Amino acid sequence: MTEQLSPEELERLSREISRADLQKLAERGLLGTRTTSAAEPKKPRPESTPAGANGAPLQDRRVETVYTAFGEIQELRLELDLAEVAKEEEAPKRRFRVRDIPTYITIGGLSLALIIERSYLYLRRTKRDFDRLPVFVRAVYYLAAMAVVLLLVGFILGTQITHLLGGGYNPPTLQESAAAPYGVNQRMLPLSDAQPAQLLPETLGEFPRSNEIISANNTSSPTNQCLLGLGYAKDVLNPPTCARSYGMLGTASARYYDGRMKIDVAIARFSNEQQAHGTMVELLIHARKYGRVGDFAVSGLTPNSYFYSNVRGWLSFTWSHGPWIFSISTVKLDTLEEAIKAFPY
Repeated sequence: MTEQLSPEELERLSREISRADLQKLAERGLLGTRTTSAAEPKKPRPESTPAGANGAPLQDRRVETVYTAFGEIQELRLELDLAEVAKEEEAPKRRFRVRDIPTYITIGGLSLALIIERSYLYLRRTKRDFDRLPVFVRAVYYLAAMAVVLLLVGFILGTQITHLLGGGYNPPTLQESAAAPYGVNQRMLPLSDAQPAQLLPETLGEFPRSNEIISANNTSSPTNQCLLGLGYAKDVLNPPTCARSYGMLGTASARYYDGRMKIDVAIARFSNEQQAHGTMVELLIHARKYGRVGDFAVSGLTPNSYFYSNVRGWLSFTWSHGPWIFSISTVKLDTLEEAIKAFPY
């Protein structure tokens, strides 16, 4: 049958038969292998030897010849390697050019026009839907919108009127910000020849003065103990240690009672204001080490340095006035404030 076919038809038939069909023929036993004897050498067929453009055989292909029961009908040429896909070169990035500005403006204008057109259509559709609502519902919407607008306008006008009538916000000056509390910086300065004990009043508001004084056995707040240069009794556990750089020319202390509530006052005099200021810094460091410190000003911006402290249950207010340092301590804040206001210096 295959002898009646021309080589061109055999070639066409070999292209039409797929490898899957050959596999099916092999499973059914229709494929065989023709043996060639030594006396009859196999002659290569012209159409079975692929050649290149110059007639040379292809080096990257192998040839497989398949025989059927009807004769040779197909030659399979199998690719040994896949052809490499050429990588596409990346196109260079386009740089900004001045002549492209009109194009960008045109694109931006068209985009803006498109946004406006879409917004107009949306608002028009919304208005048409709103006009279809009942009259009562539309009236409620109008009243609510008017109320919001009136509230906004009233708030703006009220703020402006308040600003004009009140003169605006006037921040405090540096001197006002650094002024000591309770007006202690405006109080009279003790006389130069006054003794510390002479500055202790007989009463401190509703608290009369007692005969007790602050000592190592009758301790007060750690701030008062440090100011007076006093230590602690041997039975006191973990007593605060105080480091002082300047000595005092004189000290005095007193305890005031009102029932079970007590107020302690400590006074110390130094040679000059510089020593008093340096001692205030050391007292502040001592209070911060063993307790907590509140509002304070010991930077020397004003003649009066002061600080609040809470050390081991004692609330204290300590301030300086010239070469003098005063410290008042108690256990309640309102009592401390009343005592500070009643103290003359």
